[in-house]
Amino acid sequence: MEFEKMAEIIDVNARTLWSVSLGGSKRKLELFDRIKNIEIGDLVIETSSTFVYPAINRVGYLREIFEGEDGWTHYIIERLNGKTMDWSNCKFIKVLTDFEHFIQ
Repeated sequence: MEFEKMAEIIDVNARTLWSVSLGGSKRKLELFDRIKNIEIGDLVIETSSTFVYPAINRVGYLREIFEGEDGWTHYIIERLNGKTMDWSNCKFIKVLTDFEHFIQ
């Protein structure tokens, strides 16, 4: 499967799960906390520019977080095609790899 198609599938699934986690029960709030807390090495999606950039530019593995000289927090992601991208002034969510969120 080509990288662009994989990125689109990951993006849609992760953002759908994120929207489901935004309200209601204690279990959904716990899910929301898991999704929003990102760490180095996580597969992440940049969500601030969903309608500006294609998923291949927004989906990748978080490799580095640092404070730039411009005062912004920078996030370096390694995209699925192996190229890196520097993001700042944005929001990320973690792509969960387990399926516990489907259990009621």
